[in-house]
Parts: sequence; C-alpha cells; structure tokens
Amino acid sequence: MKGWMSQRTAVVVVLGSLLFGCAGPGGQSGFETFARGVAGLMLSPLMIVAGLAQGIAFIPYTVGASLADLNRALLDAQAVSLDDSYKATFNVPLADSRVNQQTGEIAGADGLYGRYRPEAIFEANKAFQRLLISQGMPEDKVQYYVLAGDYSYAWSRGQILLAVVYRHPGKQSFRVTSKHTGITTTFRPDQRGWYEPYARGVDGQVIDEVIDWAALEYSLLRQDKVVATLMAIAAEDVKSGKRAHDFWQAQQRWSMGATAQIMQESLAKVKEALPAS
Repeated sequence: MKGWMSQRTAVVVVLGSLLFGCAGPGGQSGFETFARGVAGLMLSPLMIVAGLAQGIAFIPYTVGASLADLNRALLDAQAVSLDDSYKATFNVPLADSRVNQQTGEIAGADGLYGRYRPEAIFEANKAFQRLLISQGMPEDKVQYYVLAGDYSYAWSRGQILLAVVYRHPGKQSFRVTSKHTGITTTFRPDQRGWYEPYARGVDGQVIDEVIDWAALEYSLLRQDKVVATLMAIAAEDVKSGKRAHDFWQAQQRWSMGATAQIMQESLAKVKEALPAS
C-alpha cells in the first residue's frame, strides 16, 4: 500500500470517544447551535476534496452531504472509500439494500456508537484494524493502531476530543499519571483508560505523537455515515506522516473546560481551507 510509514512506525488512532457512547443530558448544547449551519452546508465536490485534506476536523461538515457524494469525493482523492469503511465497520457493503444512499443509515442495525456502550471501544478497534488490513497494512502492524479519545465531557456536555496519534509502546501496557485522579496507573489494552492520548509516561518516555485531531459534538457519532467517514479519514491520516503539534495545548485547555472554544477552533480551521464554491 502506497504511503504507509516505515515498519518501525507504530501509530495509534485516537478517535474513540465514539466508542464510549455517552450522550449528554436533554437539551441542545451551545456547539450544536453553533454548528447547525455547518451541518446544513451544501458542499461542492471541490469543497469535499479540500475538506478531506483537513483531516477528521472535516467530519461536522459532511453531515449534510449524501453518501454517494462523499464516497465519490474519497474515490476522486484516491483515499479510503466509504464502501471499504462500511464493510470493515458494519460488515455491510455500500450497495446493500439496507443502506440509505442519501443518509447512509443502515436499516435494522443496532446503534453502537455515540451511546454509552462500553463494549463499543473494543468493537471499533477491531473494525479499524480490519479497515487498515483491507488497505494493505501488514497484519503484524495493525496491532499498533487503536481508536480512542478524550471523553471527559462526553456525558456532561456531549462533547468529545479526538486525535490520531503515533503510539510508541504499541500494544504494550504503560504507566502514566492519570489525568482524572492524579494517581500513577498502569494501563493495558483491556482497560478504557488505555485508549486516551498520553504525551509521556512516568518514566519520561514519549507515548503518543499526535498526527491529527478534532473536537466534535458526540451525538454526530450516532450516524452510520459519520462513523464510516471518520474511519476512512483516520486511515488516510495514518498514511500521511504529518504531525499536529498544537494538540497537547488544546487538550490542556479542554481539560480546563474550554470545550466550546476548542470546538469552534476545530471547525474554523476547516472553514478557512474550503474554497468559496
């Protein structure tokens, strides 16, 4: 597969508050109001291609786009297709009669993402690894790719911080100071805390290097099309080799409660890159 990083490179895709199905209490969030115009934006093919180049922060802009338009744009960009993503994530091809070709929803499917379903994080990891393998990633390398994220405000505010990161320890356990308790903890892949981004371990060694990140409204991930698009763009991020050095500062502000501001900045960096038509 063209564009994969060297074999010694282990990448973890930290996406995953999509995995911890937390929906905020009733009522519309400030970001949901802020993003209403984004969700209803009519995207031209040129805008979709430009948006895809901005990474997972483009996700909110895709909500109003049809499944066919998104898939066509991915194919035109020679990126991971939604067909491959649907097969890996939902075990359903895009042309299946159960798939609504406008909204992307799969009829009769049980909702797993965007809800408080603890098992979702493990299922999403399996799906993402299947997608990477389908794109030519060697099977002995997919173990280094994990879906996770900062879901501190998923329940209280319905907001999540996602990132694509290169994880140096791969699937190994590591010791860090917990961001929630301040206690030194050893995390293993069978624990939810393992699926959060960490800059360094207690020994000072680098754990994660961030490739891409985005702040999202959690409820978006209840949509099958959104989850599949997120997976596809994340796979492209893995191939890119880029780094997002501003993530750790954004996460620090996020942890201090500046979630609305971070989400607006995430939207704004994409909007600035989109052509006028």
